[in-house]
Amino acid sequence: MGIQNQMKVALLIALTLTLVFVGSVAAQEDEPVPCAGDSVSGTVVAVDEETGIATIDTGESLCTVAVGGEYDHPIVTLLGKYFGDVNAGDLTAAQEATQGCAIYDPANETWVWADCDAEGAVTVTVSAENEDGTFAATILVDGEEQEIAITVEDPKVADDLSEALQTLTVEWDLGEDGTVTQTGDEIASYHEDGMGFGVLVKLYAMAAKLEEVCAEAGDEPCGATVEELVAAFRSGQGMGQLFKEYSRPSLLGVGHVKQELRGHERGGPKDKENGPPDHAGPKEHNGGPPDHAGPKKPKKEK
Repeated sequence: MGIQNQMKVALLIALTLTLVFVGSVAAQEDEPVPCAGDSVSGTVVAVDEETGIATIDTGESLCTVAVGGEYDHPIVTLLGKYFGDVNAGDLTAAQEATQGCAIYDPANETWVWADCDAEGAVTVTVSAENEDGTFAATILVDGEEQEIAITVEDPKVADDLSEALQTLTVEWDLGEDGTVTQTGDEIASYHEDGMGFGVLVKLYAMAAKLEEVCAEAGDEPCGATVEELVAAFRSGQGMGQLFKEYSRPSLLGVGHVKQELRGHERGGPKDKENGPPDHAGPKEHNGGPPDHAGPKKPKKEK
């Protein structure tokens, strides 16, 4: 083989190796990595129900996190579910709820949410709620995504879409193992530290009501967090004193929570007056784990 041919072969091999390397790096950059730090916020874009792994679009990159939410104690599971826990099943259901169809109305030059069996209906994926009451969505046009605004005339459908979008928009605290810190984790830890479930129901219901009232009033800071109520109770304030200062919740025990969840599963309204606020994911407690005021250091719930 002549020198020129040898040089051509060498250049060809070098070019091939370079393309393979670049392609490998690009693939690695596109592959989601575990979410780092003590919190993550963004939008859930994929869920693996079998493993409980959710993929989050943070706006800058994709990362994965284990949702968790499995407990040995059934009452912890019950209270966690009521007071804000989210699981892979909830996230998957929310994703499915954002899928639907729309029809273009040429007279008004608008897209309208419609039955998928209707003539001219196209598949859409709702991604956000606009300030004017319409919903942002994407459709496929010649194999490429195109953004549109959809008018949803049915109030029930609009509410369902809003709720699904709230569920998928997350701001989660993360534990040391990278798993989402759930309300159930906090409840389990408080209970392990000696607090009864009945007391915890009252304190969480009070905190939820205060959060709702403060949000409506636009006052911040306002009310009291669960940590503050727990600290007050442990310092000697009786439940009657706390009721007098912060108002008596309608949820006074585990039985009331069971009734509320049964009513919600049957399609009835959740207790808006004293129940948890309508948002997805665990409540944020001053950016960290609960402040245990007791002398014992709480064990980590497994």
